[in-house]
Amino acid sequence: MTGDSSTMGEIGASEAEPPATPPDVASTSTRRKRPGGRAVGLGLWVLGGVVLAMTLVRAVPYDGVTPLAQVVGVTPWVVPLALLVAAAALVLRRRLLAILCGVALVAQIAWVAPFFVPGRGIEAGAQGTLRVLTVNAYFGQADAAAVVRMVHEQDADVLAVVELTAAFHDRLEAAGIEAVMPHHVDAKVGTGSPGSGLWSRTALTDPDTSEWSTFAMPAATVDVDGTPVRVTAVHPVPPLPEITGVWHQEMADLARRAHDDPLPQVLLGDFNATYDHASFRAVLGDRFHDATRTAGHGLNLSWPVGERVPTFLDLDHVVVDAGMRVDDLDSLVVPGSDHRALAVTVQVAL
Repeated sequence: MTGDSSTMGEIGASEAEPPATPPDVASTSTRRKRPGGRAVGLGLWVLGGVVLAMTLVRAVPYDGVTPLAQVVGVTPWVVPLALLVAAAALVLRRRLLAILCGVALVAQIAWVAPFFVPGRGIEAGAQGTLRVLTVNAYFGQADAAAVVRMVHEQDADVLAVVELTAAFHDRLEAAGIEAVMPHHVDAKVGTGSPGSGLWSRTALTDPDTSEWSTFAMPAATVDVDGTPVRVTAVHPVPPLPEITGVWHQEMADLARRAHDDPLPQVLLGDFNATYDHASFRAVLGDRFHDATRTAGHGLNLSWPVGERVPTFLDLDHVVVDAGMRVDDLDSLVVPGSDHRALAVTVQVAL
């Protein structure tokens, strides 16, 4: 009886112990305990994939193909998305996704932050300054009288107009542009978007109206307190999918022409590119600066202007030689145009 009692005790003890959980079942149980479940995790990875893909697109030093040229311009808008996904991944214990989006967020902030760091500006009473204004006339549909008023209000020395049509040219003259800016150079002025022009308070010398691009990009030299400055109205074709290669080539040609010119330069207009486009940064190279970024007052979102779609791209720029200072950067609404105008004071000689 004693032996039987011992045996029964062992059997009872054995039956009281819970069975061991197989490793694969334990792993599955752990995964199921993650907050949000599988559906939320999948959604986070989809959003994280967008963040990582956009960060990679911005990091690639080439944008001459579709869809890179079309999507890289929205890079600044990835910052809030990256922050949201990284935070959610941390809270919901998706550690790998949180790390990847955190790295992407650091890169995105590094690209955007310089736009919010104020530059040196221009001292009051400084000599050698030039106030420039760039306007997109939107196939000649902009309000010409409003542009002339803007020239007066901004006390502009040089005006660049792209998408300049013959009809808009006539309306500018009727509104009195020649009374304030009697000197001008233009090219391909007719209908549609190919025409561009420069107007100036002082003489425009050595004009260049050669047809090296689809849309005209006339240039001329203006004297600024004894310093000759080359001014160019810029307007490459937009990077539409069917002509992305043309856009990329025109940006490369613009970069080559600008860097080959030894004169101090100001390039202004609708570049159909943002700072995040590698092709735009190639125009800048190690010689030129984007005035918006140098001023450090934030992004200058200039397109599209209208009621249906929010303005979300910075396509209009004033580009200056690295040694120049900029100040008083104003983004202005032009009635009838789908772009905001941009006015900047440039100190061309220090």
